[in-house]
Amino acid sequence: MKYTPLDIQRREFEKAFRGLEESEVRTFLHEIAAEWEELLAENQKLKEEILDSRERLRQYQDQDRIFRETLLQAQRTREDVLDGANREKELIIREAQYRGEEVVREAQKNVVELEVQLRNLRMERTRFLREMESLMERTRRHLQEEAPDMYMPAAPTLNLEGLDLSTFDEEPLPRRPKSNG
Repeated sequence: MKYTPLDIQRREFEKAFRGLEESEVRTFLHEIAAEWEELLAENQKLKEEILDSRERLRQYQDQDRIFRETLLQAQRTREDVLDGANREKELIIREAQYRGEEVVREAQKNVVELEVQLRNLRMERTRFLREMESLMERTRRHLQEEAPDMYMPAAPTLNLEGLDLSTFDEEPLPRRPKSNG
């Protein structure tokens, strides 16, 4: 600004012959200087308010930027946590599937082993029964050859068609003494 209120108040004008009333001019200049002083004070106050508003705006913008960055960071963290949880879930599922498959493989292996053992036991049973039948047959033949009168043929042999049962001796078979052993 070119003029201050003090400049306006001290301003001197040249005197002319039919000039203006000096007291009126002085009064007017004092009024203008007072208003000018008020305007300057108001202008300074407005400048300070603008500076203050700009500072608050800058602070708000900084806060807004920080809030946005924080929100973005929170979203990224959320996504990272979800991704980590999903990866862990997938890992747990894969591990559980692997363990399940391993349990199934082990169970199948056990089934195969049990089937082999069962087949072997059946074969052993069959072999044992055949050997027992063979032993019984040999024993029966031996007994019939060695003591035919002590050991009569088995009931199925007696039921054969065309045999006359009256020819058999009706004496009871002698009992074998019980052995204490």
